[in-house]
Amino acid sequence: MLTVTPEEITQFRSQLADSPEALTALDTIEECEGYLDDAVPLLLMRETAQEADRSLNDLLEKCRQFLCQEEVREFLESGLIAPIVEPLAASAGIPLGTATALSICVFKLGAKQFCKVPGSGD
Repeated sequence: MLTVTPEEITQFRSQLADSPEALTALDTIEECEGYLDDAVPLLLMRETAQEADRSLNDLLEKCRQFLCQEEVREFLESGLIAPIVEPLAASAGIPLGTATALSICVFKLGAKQFCKVPGSGD
């Protein structure tokens, strides 16, 4: 399970202070004791008022093409998620809070690791 520490949540809060949706996402992650596997479906359900029909992995897969662009990957590798949340939400057609949590997931997984193509031998 991917877990966000309280220190990381504090760091993301300062980055995302101008986005109420992103701050709500961080509140939800805290509510789930930092467990992103629990927070993402809960966020999606709260933001869309529908049962989450996709797993965390399905959502990440849907966003892979955007998240693995070189510039986006560089932001994530340096822990900067603020510049990519809105473009991710727009490109994947997902709510801002969910995009925030997914960005944090890729940061926690490691963008380089996440963006490796399975079976490519890299």
